Amino acid sequence: MDRVTAWYIGLTTRERLLVSVAGAMVALVVLVYGIVLPVGTALDDAAVRHRVATERAGRIAGQIAALKSAPRVAAAALAGPVEQVAGASAQEAGFVVQSNQRRGSDMAVIVIPTARPSAALAWIDGLSAQGLAVEQLTMTPAPDGTVSVSVTLRRSGS
Repeated sequence: MDRVTAWYIGLTTRERLLVSVAGAMVALVVLVYGIVLPVGTALDDAAVRHRVATERAGRIAGQIAALKSAPRVAAAALAGPVEQVAGASAQEAGFVVQSNQRRGSDMAVIVIPTARPSAALAWIDGLSAQGLAVEQLTMTPAPDGTVSVSVTLRRSGS
C-alpha cells in the first residue's frame, strides 16, 4: 500500500484529479452492476414468486372450501364389498380389469392393464360418488399412449 501511496503523491494535481475521477467511475460501475442491479433483479423475482404463491394459495383455499361444502356420500351409497363395487364400476366404464383383490374389510386393489389416461382419470374421479376414496394410485405410461392403472380404494368413511 505504501508503494501506491508514494505513486499517488508523486502525481501532479491534474493527474491526481484524473486518477480520482477514474477511480470514482470504476467504483460507481461496480456499485451499479455489482450490487444495485443484481439486488433489484432478485427483488423483482421475489415479487413474482410471491404473486404466484399467493395465487396458488388462493386456488388451493377455494378448492378446500369446495371440498368442505361438497355433499357427503352416505354409507348406504356403497352397497356391497368394496372390490365388487369398484370392479363393477370399472367394467361399466369399459375397462378390462386384470386384477381385483380385497385388502382387509374396507379396501381393494384394482389393476387395469390398458386405459386411456383421460378415461381412467374420469373414472377415478367418479368413484367418490359411489362411496369410494383413492388410497393410492399408480399410473404407468405405455409407448402407445395408454396407461396401466393400479389403484387402492377404500370406503369413504374409513
